[in-house]
Amino acid sequence: MISEKSMDYTEQGKYVFLVTPRATKAEIRRAVSEIYGVDVVKVNIVNLPRKPKHW
Repeated sequence: MISEKSMDYTEQGKYVFLVTPRATKAEIRRAVSEIYGVDVVKVNIVNLPRKPKHW
C-alpha cells in the first residue's frame, strides 16, 4: 500500500502491507520473513471498521 503516511514509515524502516482481516500477527511475521528474507521485529495490525450500509 502506498500513501504519504506509508512512505514516511519507510524512511523509519517500517513497512505497510494490506493483508486479509483473518491473518494473525504470527502468520504475517512468518510470511514477511519467508518472502523478503528479513527478521521481523514487530507486527502491528489495524482493523478498520466496515462502512455502514445504507438501505
